[in-house]
Amino acid sequence: MTFLKRVVQFLDRADGSLQRKAVRSGIWVGLSSAGVAVLSFARSIILARLLTPEIFGLMAVCSMAVRMIEIFTETGFGAALIHRQQRFEDARDTAFTLMVLRGAGLSVLAFFIAPWAAAFYEQPILDSLVAIVGISFVFTGCQNVNAIALQKELDFKRLTYLEQAGTALNFLVSVGLAYTLRSVWALVYAQIASAAINSILSFVIVPGRVRFRFDFAIAKELFQYGRFITGLVIVVFLTRELDNAVIGKLLGMEALGYYVIAYTLANIPSTYISKLLAKVLFPMFSKLQSDKIGLAVEYGRGIRLVIGVVVPVSVGIAVLAPEIVAALYGPQWAPAVAPLQILAVFGCFRALWMLNGYLYNAIGQPQIDFYVSLARLIVMGALIYPLAVSYGIVGASLAVTVPMVMQFIVGVFLSRRLIGVPVATSARPFAVAVLQGGILGAVLVSAKLFVTSDPIIGLAVLIGLGGVAFVILHAQEVLAAWRARKTHAVFARDSR
Repeated sequence: MTFLKRVVQFLDRADGSLQRKAVRSGIWVGLSSAGVAVLSFARSIILARLLTPEIFGLMAVCSMAVRMIEIFTETGFGAALIHRQQRFEDARDTAFTLMVLRGAGLSVLAFFIAPWAAAFYEQPILDSLVAIVGISFVFTGCQNVNAIALQKELDFKRLTYLEQAGTALNFLVSVGLAYTLRSVWALVYAQIASAAINSILSFVIVPGRVRFRFDFAIAKELFQYGRFITGLVIVVFLTRELDNAVIGKLLGMEALGYYVIAYTLANIPSTYISKLLAKVLFPMFSKLQSDKIGLAVEYGRGIRLVIGVVVPVSVGIAVLAPEIVAALYGPQWAPAVAPLQILAVFGCFRALWMLNGYLYNAIGQPQIDFYVSLARLIVMGALIYPLAVSYGIVGASLAVTVPMVMQFIVGVFLSRRLIGVPVATSARPFAVAVLQGGILGAVLVSAKLFVTSDPIIGLAVLIGLGGVAFVILHAQEVLAAWRARKTHAVFARDSR
């Protein structure tokens, strides 16, 4: 009980060294990510049971059009504020003013973009969908900018409360609307409600006042830092949405619906690990930007942690793809299995690359991430049309995955050049994780021969066996870490 009390007291504090803040923040973000993952996953399963693949395809195109408006006007102010070392309060107020104005402007812009989206995809309903979803920009633009200040100081307790409360309310609203309406409008209204809920909660949970104030000099500085962030998010948007755009145009809304579900499942590891990395490691890297040795050490720890988790999980998703789709979504979603298996590889390397991207932003060189991502976009653009025409959504999945693997390999060598991280820092744990993943995959494939034919029970048994195998495979590493910590504690006691 004393140990539990000490843990609670540790999590409740906001002071301490940079490493203690990072550990505390990691725990908070980990708890938040776990809660969000469970609710989001449950939400996707329920919605897939209530709605058709065509509805998911329509909403994917609608969301793509809305994100295009948002991304092409991205300011990069969040990263600029975290990186900023002086006059933070003045910069915060200027950024908030610009964000509110931008949100209102984007809402109007969505109204004019909507007819173009409807005409391009020959879906008249998109005219109304895109215009109405654009209302959400007004709410997102008004969110409390003080949340960035908490992130900058690695204080994630209130941010965890904010994210958990928003996700829970969004779950209830989305499921309720889907059950009642059984149409694409359920997803549209849920997106607007989610933006409004998050904006209101940000002022209820996050402390600090916001003011409308504009400083031209500070705005110029924010834009100068953010210009490569803006370029990067445009490139990332294009790489993320090019597949949806091509599939929706060439193969139709139903095929796009299958692909969206496969992509969402495959990216579960990278989606939630990236949140943890962005919120914890990026601020920590920023504080260490003048200490290359410290940066290299923390980067090494981060890459080992990410590799040790995402590689086995991605292997499990690929091997269990037929069981996952059958048990969670039903037989009508069977065409999503093959792309899910390919995209599991994409999700793995995407998570590994993200650590590099945050490193480049933290040391004030966001242009590196921009140029490397641009190269990935060019390769993907050359592959996706011929592969999608020849092999459908399986070909599109390959066109997305191959450039992502190449991008991570480039990142390994760039990290060596920038902060002196040896290639072995990434290569050695990756090789070990691949070996462990191969063993895990063999265990799961063998277990499939003996599990029950009931899809839900069978999947539960397989996941349980996979979890046990994962723990056994990592037991030696955990034991080594425990022994090292014990030796360190004895040495510290004897040195007193």
